Amino acid sequence: MLNIFGPLPGRRDLLVAIAGRSVSVLGDEVALVALMLRLQAAHARPYEIALLLAAGMLPIVLLYGVAGRVADSADSRHILVTASVAQACCCVPLIFARDVPEMIILVALLGTGGAFAQATWQALMPRLAGEDRIAAAVSAQQSGSSLAAVAAPAAGGLLCTSFGTGVPVAVDGATFAVMAVAALTVRIRRRGAATAGLAGPGGPGSKRGGWAILRADAILAPLVVGLTTFALLAMMVNVVLVFLIRGTLHAAPAWYGGLEAIWMLGVIGGALASGRIRTDHVRAQTAFAGTGLIALAFLGYGLAPRVIALVPIAVLGGLGNGMLSSCVATLVVTRTPDGMRGRVSAALNGAVNSASVVSLAAGGGLALLLDPRQIFLVAGSLGLAAGVLVAMRVRKQGTLPGPARVPMAAQTAEPDLVGARPSRGSRDTGG
Repeated sequence: MLNIFGPLPGRRDLLVAIAGRSVSVLGDEVALVALMLRLQAAHARPYEIALLLAAGMLPIVLLYGVAGRVADSADSRHILVTASVAQACCCVPLIFARDVPEMIILVALLGTGGAFAQATWQALMPRLAGEDRIAAAVSAQQSGSSLAAVAAPAAGGLLCTSFGTGVPVAVDGATFAVMAVAALTVRIRRRGAATAGLAGPGGPGSKRGGWAILRADAILAPLVVGLTTFALLAMMVNVVLVFLIRGTLHAAPAWYGGLEAIWMLGVIGGALASGRIRTDHVRAQTAFAGTGLIALAFLGYGLAPRVIALVPIAVLGGLGNGMLSSCVATLVVTRTPDGMRGRVSAALNGAVNSASVVSLAAGGGLALLLDPRQIFLVAGSLGLAAGVLVAMRVRKQGTLPGPARVPMAAQTAEPDLVGARPSRGSRDTGG
């Protein structure tokens, strides 16, 4: 078991944050299943489904700059309570919404609250875990979220079958309400006023945005580009995965959900293994290895003669997925001063979601020109090329350069730590 829960009272906050984020992911995914089934029953067109998916991601892309600066300048409790209450309120009309435009607007509002909540929770997590346990905390958080993603499709389908599509959306709304209550009880907080006087480039008063901070780090810049590239490729192949399994390989419907679950179990294994890594140098190497495993898995999907052959390939790809995302998320946190973490986390979220939005269109366009096998082969080839380019870019740096740091005493200023009570996680990708 990863050693993230030490004897300090504040570790209770971390435990509740990880559990809360996992429950939150479960609620989001269950609601997404319900909305997809609702659209399908209403004979929605494919572009309307794509618009609904994009609506939840676009606010994170468009608002990452504002969300990051708010996370670094305002009281984390105020941000989290406001965002959670607003999202819970949005779920109420979404329970009854049937018109596609109405659903798209409400999902976009949910994404707007998520843009602020994600950046704030991600910046708060190191305070809850302690600087010496960041890697293990990121690993445990991603593992919990992956477990929720495994359970969500079955739970969503069961709830929809038994109670209709409104109840799963109500469940998601309830998780937002619980998160608001939990945010009120957490006593470890980030306060912009308390950290505004930090010296050096990490102070919240700095005008630098999240992208400028990432670009200035010789290791983070290429790794974030690599992560974004693989997010684009993953969403692109997800568009045609069901057609590969059902149409090309002629497998039963159960194989579609089953292989997705197997991939996510691989993600958990990769994330847990990455949480034990001690140095930034090894984390960077592990991230490179993860890109290679994902690319090889895409190639394997494109070449598999039978569906049964996809089982070990899915495990391999999931391991790489967990290694890449966990190591990059940890490096982003450990190589960023405390006062800048909101902006940097928001920039990372914006990059990944930008890639996802673009790939929704790319996957649909390629499906008009190529068959599913060919799309997986293209994605695997591009993934290998991207991994090699990222590794070459970092290798040019020679030894791994260290990040700019704010003195640790300033990062953990006493006014910011006002006790220890349970905290709550959020919806996200990343650390």
